[in-house]
Amino acid sequence: MPAAPVPVAIRLPDGLVLRGHEWPVDGPAVVFLHDHGDDLDAWGPITAGVASHGFRVISVELRGHGLSDGDADPGLLAQDLPALLRETAASFGPVALVTYGRVTEAMLFVNEDQGAPVQVMISPLPEAPREIDWRTTRSAMRLVVKGALNDEVERQVEFIYPRMRGPKLQVSGASDAAGPPLLEDQPQLFEHLVTFLRRYLTGHHLAWIADHTDQITEARDQRLAAEAGTDA
Repeated sequence: MPAAPVPVAIRLPDGLVLRGHEWPVDGPAVVFLHDHGDDLDAWGPITAGVASHGFRVISVELRGHGLSDGDADPGLLAQDLPALLRETAASFGPVALVTYGRVTEAMLFVNEDQGAPVQVMISPLPEAPREIDWRTTRSAMRLVVKGALNDEVERQVEFIYPRMRGPKLQVSGASDAAGPPLLEDQPQLFEHLVTFLRRYLTGHHLAWIADHTDQITEARDQRLAAEAGTDA
């Protein structure tokens, strides 16, 4: 199992601080976002489980949720999400974004330019899919995970999946559960998620390391020097 998670605070360009937990694993970074009205506890054992497979997991609470700053405002997610991804990718390279429910709509408008070339939508339930201007959505490598017995999710996926830009995959399980409980109810779907991340995120991560070797070495040396000074 990975080391215990540590608190993380990410300051956005407008000064807002989003808080959460990070599993400081030396591997590709995966950002987990909960749905509106939830908090990071909604993920249960899923985040630790993904970290145990060698991923740096960063689970963040939305604006106005949990310990994050500000007031809850779903309308500002389109502003906060790209800023969060850019801040995270600046430190750890391209990330995978994993979320569920209504927040999945915002995923349609971020891609590699914002630092999230790989995305996982669990039980997507966009607020108003028929009002989306699909011409303005962005392309990413996406996995859609759903419970085949959940009629509401099935209808949403049937509508949005063919309209989503970029390469995509879809997996389902015989369950009416949605969101994180779906991955607990159907363990094979959790395995699909991990395999997808390993297959499609790892390449981006290795390419970023190759391009930033000097920067990574300098940061490591500074950390080791600081730790040595602390121990002196």
